[in-house]
Amino acid sequence: MPLQRRVKKIKHKSTKTLHKKAWDLQSQWVRRSQADENGLVFCYTCGHKFHWKEMDLGHYIHKDCLDFDLIGLKPQCTGCNRFRHGNQGIFAEKLIAEFGEEAIAELRARSQVVKKFTVQELEDLITLYTQRLLEMEGR
Repeated sequence: MPLQRRVKKIKHKSTKTLHKKAWDLQSQWVRRSQADENGLVFCYTCGHKFHWKEMDLGHYIHKDCLDFDLIGLKPQCTGCNRFRHGNQGIFAEKLIAEFGEEAIAELRARSQVVKKFTVQELEDLITLYTQRLLEMEGR
């Protein structure tokens, strides 16, 4: 009787793990894309300048369904994003000035939709932001 080999099942990453990786890549790309030649970025809400590595990517509305909606995602310093809970009043004012009231109303409406990202959507986002970061480094 021939020996049977045990075939290892391929373990797929969870959507939670993929979501975190996609978020991390997007966060890095957004912060780096707004940095000057010295790597400095303005905090969207307080205006202070920090190195992009010291910044967070803040949400106007923190909901999973909007995690990859670039309108409501801006570089923020730790003080504004974490300690001032996103500095929401100033964040809203600046978004309205930048995109208009209608666009922000649409963003708020999109926040009411329950969205679960699929493995394929998350893998596509990982590919997209990996490519964008590689292109950025090739400049």
